Amino acid sequence: MRVAVTGANGFVGRHAIARLLLGGHEVRALISERPGAEKELPGGGTQMDVRRADVRAPETLRGAFDGIDAVIHTVAVPTERKQHFAAVNVAGVAHVVAEARRAGVGRIVHMGALGADPASPYPYLRSKGEGEALVTGSGISHVVLQPSLLFGEGDDFFPRLAFSLLFPVVPVPGDGKARFQPVHVDDIAQALVAAVQRREISGVHQIGGAEPVTYDEMLAETMRATGKRRPTLHVPVPLMKPAAFAMGLVMSDPPVTIPQLDLLAVDNTPRQNDLEPVFGVRPRPFKGALDYLRKRRGS
Repeated sequence: MRVAVTGANGFVGRHAIARLLLGGHEVRALISERPGAEKELPGGGTQMDVRRADVRAPETLRGAFDGIDAVIHTVAVPTERKQHFAAVNVAGVAHVVAEARRAGVGRIVHMGALGADPASPYPYLRSKGEGEALVTGSGISHVVLQPSLLFGEGDDFFPRLAFSLLFPVVPVPGDGKARFQPVHVDDIAQALVAAVQRREISGVHQIGGAEPVTYDEMLAETMRATGKRRPTLHVPVPLMKPAAFAMGLVMSDPPVTIPQLDLLAVDNTPRQNDLEPVFGVRPRPFKGALDYLRKRRGS
């Protein structure tokens, strides 16, 4: 099959492309307009058709899906540190859907998020819900994956958690019982490819890893992986917001934002984990799988 991947040089996009190539598919990689982005692709992009596009600018997408059977859309922003939810998570999806429809694409596979809902009180989840609604209402055959937190070498979350270990006492938001079900990025990549290949899969699917874990357990696993042991202090979320606000003023990419602290109130585990029963992917364990953090620290 001929498959286009948006956000091809991103965390999920790179892994999806590696799996597509392994399966013998022809890949069209849509990368950001940032210089050097093609070097982040598997094999430096030599095994695929590489094109530059910005989902915020529909004119850059014109013709990007011509001759394509399926589109895997991975572009999204989890915070508004540098870009806005409305421009990327909503309008960006609308532009991709419109170009896919114009080009006669047969299927869209969309990376959603657990808890996405157009009526959500949380801006990120609301934007993801609005974007997913554009896909499900597109009239194009579609599959939407709503994963829990992703992990794997190159992820964004766990290096930030490791950053907190620089403090002599690690502040933990709230009671530390916020729940997640971390899923490895390569497991998601396999599910994305299955969604492209298997026409019997359709609709919206919640995805998680092998087992639920709490914030405290993720922090303990991060300590184990990095070899850094620190005492912890549970701090009410409202008391952590001034520090998050201050970091946002002095850091271009702060380790945590106020909206991210608010999201800890949302259970991030699937009601029903479709990873294995629907997509045929057995989730790899989370515990013992963060050793790449030590490699990153030593590099």
